[in-house]
Amino acid sequence: MATPEALREARKRKRERYPLRTHHKDDQGEPLYINHLILEDSPYLLQHAHNPVDWYPWSSEAFVKAAQEDKPVFLSIGYSTCHWCHVMEDESFDDKEVAELLNRYFVSIKVDREQRPDLDSIYMTGVQLISGHGGWPMSCFLTPDGMPFFGGTYYPKDHFVGLLGQVQEIWHDSRERLLEDANTLDAAIRRQLTMTVSADLPDGLVDEAVASLLEQADTEHGGFGDAPKFPHEPNLFLLLEESRRDARPLAQQLSWQVVSQALDGMLRGGIYDQVGGGFHRYATDRAWQIPHFEKMLYNQGQLASVYLQAWQLSGHAEYRRVAEETLDYVLREMRSPHGGFYSATDADSEGLEGKFFVWDYAELAHELDTEALALCKAAYGASRAGNYEGTNVLHLPHPLDTVADTLGMPRHTLDEAMADIKRRLYATRAQRTPHYVITSRSPSGMAW
Repeated sequence: MATPEALREARKRKRERYPLRTHHKDDQGEPLYINHLILEDSPYLLQHAHNPVDWYPWSSEAFVKAAQEDKPVFLSIGYSTCHWCHVMEDESFDDKEVAELLNRYFVSIKVDREQRPDLDSIYMTGVQLISGHGGWPMSCFLTPDGMPFFGGTYYPKDHFVGLLGQVQEIWHDSRERLLEDANTLDAAIRRQLTMTVSADLPDGLVDEAVASLLEQADTEHGGFGDAPKFPHEPNLFLLLEESRRDARPLAQQLSWQVVSQALDGMLRGGIYDQVGGGFHRYATDRAWQIPHFEKMLYNQGQLASVYLQAWQLSGHAEYRRVAEETLDYVLREMRSPHGGFYSATDADSEGLEGKFFVWDYAELAHELDTEALALCKAAYGASRAGNYEGTNVLHLPHPLDTVADTLGMPRHTLDEAMADIKRRLYATRAQRTPHYVITSRSPSGMAW
């Protein structure tokens, strides 16, 4: 077991590399609390190393403590660029009232899903079976032998405090029923995750899947489903493959119409970073306009491939542009100087979601001359009122060909002017406080 002296020494060693994230500091600015996570290397775990919650990493020590003290385990899984993980930390895990409840009645464990995807898969399956949905931060309650009996995702503080009280009461008053529920859930998780014997796919399965996707397609804004709206890259890959097999012209293919409408909607929306390239994780609205500003490496890889394949099929120059800009963004901003790539960049900057990416109209007017500002308004929909909390998430309300026609400009002239605007705005944005960047190592040892 780590001694208080060992925890303080670990804090000194990591002072420079990892900024202090807590409201609880002494007169010299040093943290009032240091928990067992300070001994870890994960940036996500280190973000919580100074919470008043007595966090443990995933370890036998934590489960032995839970068994000896006859306490349930509270397991929280997330990752360092997760916006709602930051929110729950600020509201609950860095709050002394919540910490007192957790420390008195539970043994609390933090897990970085990017270091332990195996654990994340197990317990996220349990949460999905319990609640019907998943996400991060994942919040799960376990028996001292690791079996989950209840779970969810983000909880506001008041709800979380009430939940902690309910779980503690049930743990002491209805233990037998709780353990029965845990055994039932454990068996369901095992069935869900057990590998099945391979078998031939039934005839017509692909056709049925394609037909289902065509029914789910949003024919007004593109993509699938309602807000929040994700790219759903596997759906697009399947429909692209269907288009390749279809001998008819693209214009006559329903699969291609769904793909192209989704790609057009995303490349014109705020989910695509119009200034720096690359895609945010998802849109908070049905029309792709306002993103959740986090960027994930896997989205860039999959969407660059989708747009590339769509360009190869159609010759649509906009698809090639987006594929190239996305890959340029990855090489420029997501590549580690030590080799490999960063897995994600944060949605938050200076404690506010999206602050790094959005534009105040006065800032645009200051950075751009009159002609460029007029073009920014016409092409990117910038306005004094803005479209996101009084600021502007730049997007393309109209196709660029339509903008060129409306302004009476040849398309190549518009492209040159837009490229100049993007260069100026990118240089301005580069002076802002950037989003958090992961500086950790994957289980294989590659920096990401």
